[in-house]
Amino acid sequence: MTEEKFQGLEIGLYSISSTKDNTAVAQKAEARGFRRVWLAEDHHSRDIFVQATAVAAATESIEIALGIVNPYTRHPAQIAMAVADIEEMAGPRLVLGFGAAWSAITAHGIENPRPIRALKEASEICRRLLQGERVAYEGEVFRLPEPGAKLGFELARSGVPIYFGTMGPKTLKMATASADGILFSVFSSPAFVEDRMAHVRAAVAQAGRSIDDLDLACYIIFSVDEDGAVALQAAKRVVAHYLARIADPTRAGFAGLDIEQVGALQKELKIALLEGRFEEAIETVPDHVVTALAVVGTPGQCIERLKAYAAAGIKTPVLYHTLGPDRIHAIDLIADQVRPALLADA
Repeated sequence: MTEEKFQGLEIGLYSISSTKDNTAVAQKAEARGFRRVWLAEDHHSRDIFVQATAVAAATESIEIALGIVNPYTRHPAQIAMAVADIEEMAGPRLVLGFGAAWSAITAHGIENPRPIRALKEASEICRRLLQGERVAYEGEVFRLPEPGAKLGFELARSGVPIYFGTMGPKTLKMATASADGILFSVFSSPAFVEDRMAHVRAAVAQAGRSIDDLDLACYIIFSVDEDGAVALQAAKRVVAHYLARIADPTRAGFAGLDIEQVGALQKELKIALLEGRFEEAIETVPDHVVTALAVVGTPGQCIERLKAYAAAGIKTPVLYHTLGPDRIHAIDLIADQVRPALLADA
């Protein structure tokens, strides 16, 4: 039986690291031939558009994916304006990812949110603005009253690829009708991906599209080093960070963990975060939780773990943020050993 391979393999960076540090990693990724770097935003940390601008100014050709932008915290017309502005400066190499993260909705005190409707309307507004149209829009969440809005400068191209960062069945159904891609979030184990893929396939069929029309990407917390134990330890911080922020432990259950135990750990980490003792609490995250929710280890170990994502239907793994105890060295390990073993065209 032929082993499944990935169509691409990309790098993801998170705004818990400084703009300077993430820009340096992006430069290294470009130098080692990676097609795309994804940028994720933590509320309230560094700004995704500031980091994207810095990366764009410091690189020549690598694509820069915004994964994800929340239309509840930025009006879609403002999002389109920023994307077009960066492309005017750096060339047509942005990818726009939309998502309505509940952590951001809660943090901003947004009442009665309608995330699925908001994502649909925001993507429609942005897609049309980034095609150079004048857009008048009367939605249920967003409005652009007559005479509408039009970007007031020449666009680098007509249209920007749009992804949706989503995992819920209803949002997947909405997104697959028009999206260029779907981005699954962290803690999406192969078993969880397989479960969601049933919804994706049904939505694609209903929309009259082919699964080949849609990129299926996934943020995978990742850490690689010649010493597997060191790689595991390096990933604990990001795993703990997300455990403290993700309310629903469903993905942990799909990863084979005890949901009640994970829930208790999440509660402890949230309290530690509020009380200013998060650094000490990171060390309480058990190793088996890290290995269940992240891909960590030596290059060989990481390759074997990633193969399960290809078998589950992921086309483009986005190796996310930790990368390794030394992120620059990790890029070399990924480029030299991990990527060649997993890409279809390697």
